[in-house]
Amino acid sequence: MSGLATRAALLTLSRLANYGLMLISPIILVRLLTVADFGRYREFLLYATLLQSFAVFSINDSLLYCIPAQPHSPWRTVRQTAVLIACASLCVVIALAAADGAMSGRLVGRYLTPLVAYTLLSVNLDFWEYLWLAQGRPGPVFAYTAGRLTARILAALVTAALTHDVGKIIWALVALEGVRLAGAAVALAILDRSRCEPQLAEPWREQLRFCLPSGLASLLAMLNRNLSNVVVARVLGAVPLAQYTIGRFGEPLVVAVRNSLSAVVLPEMVRRDRQPRDNPMALWRRATVINTIVLFPVVVLVARYARPLTVAVFGPAYFQAALMMQIYMLVVVRECFDFAPALRALNRTRPLVESNIAALATCGVALLALVPPAGVAGAMLALVLASLVDAGWLARRTMTLYGIGLREILPWTSIGKTALAAVAACALIVSPAWTDTFGVAGILLAAAGYLAAFASSLLILRVPEALVLLEWVKRLLPAPPTTSRKV
Repeated sequence: MSGLATRAALLTLSRLANYGLMLISPIILVRLLTVADFGRYREFLLYATLLQSFAVFSINDSLLYCIPAQPHSPWRTVRQTAVLIACASLCVVIALAAADGAMSGRLVGRYLTPLVAYTLLSVNLDFWEYLWLAQGRPGPVFAYTAGRLTARILAALVTAALTHDVGKIIWALVALEGVRLAGAAVALAILDRSRCEPQLAEPWREQLRFCLPSGLASLLAMLNRNLSNVVVARVLGAVPLAQYTIGRFGEPLVVAVRNSLSAVVLPEMVRRDRQPRDNPMALWRRATVINTIVLFPVVVLVARYARPLTVAVFGPAYFQAALMMQIYMLVVVRECFDFAPALRALNRTRPLVESNIAALATCGVALLALVPPAGVAGAMLALVLASLVDAGWLARRTMTLYGIGLREILPWTSIGKTALAAVAACALIVSPAWTDTFGVAGILLAAAGYLAAFASSLLILRVPEALVLLEWVKRLLPAPPTTSRKV
């Protein structure tokens, strides 16, 4: 477990780096752009994210399954992956151009050319992270994503500071992805060892068998997460989209934590599933508890201090986003329970498609019912309802496939103790004295006190996963110097 914990921690940091453009740049961009311009910038990123999901279609993710399953031919699998993504991305941008032309430019309008360029340049030859994860090498992942983070932030922020022009910011990001693609092509030409590897037994069948249902599920999940964004952008406008975006500001953090554990756990579950004496579900249950240990405190602290945090970080113009942020914490609670690795370990990805169809339908109906009376808050509530439907569906299908009941699917005792610790520690932050006395700094002091009380409660309640994390942290700390005594 300690090796997995180390990989998960490093991967979490690297994922945070990968999402750094969304985590860090908004804090500065809201001060360099008007609310409307920031909304237009987020609109471009929204369309780009959707196009990337169509183009990638979980093809890169398949490396986490295919390389452990066929460990002697990793580069053949990589080259196959690159071909699939090249074909998929070309199909996506051609379809986009055709659809926008058929609608006389009303689909994406002035964003068409940069969207086509950004999609092609950003998704092709971007398999490195998944290759290294499948090989159990989180170190290069961290270096790669941290470098990409730094370049993206500099490109966006420097251009914004010099020009205050959304269009030029977008083209700066496009140019950066072009440089990345050129570097990736050179690296692949140097490192490729596919000619020395044995032929794959079924070169396309197994990968496509994973990608088609898994990719459809990932695509539906992306549509499910972003349907409310699209409705806000198209129906309510750029300014409400800016408020809604700030309300979901913590989403990259949640995705980074959850996906990091999932990416580390999935290859290990595949290996354990091929060894009958090992129980892959035990590893997944432990990862689920670790998710709750990391994310439950985030939910409590953001729910308590959303308003002063929003004003302090983003400015008074974004005060209305505080309510969106508080509602979004219900989604964070749901995201602690990621059933995808348990299903993908069995290569059973059809339930992921089913759950996302159900969630997408729920979100659509909820948006129709809630946006007219509640506006942006209604869109956020629709997202919450869709996420709960998704979780319920996946839980039921996971229980069926593993032949277990509701009592066995999750470690309820550990999760209950973690929730109890999170609630009990609230006694330290209920009073407004922290912010009344120390202002914004009081939020940091209150958070530090809360986290200390939460960690102490976990240890007092003897949550096994907390004890494992504590031992892992102790191993990371430098050993105290030993002093020799003269006799």
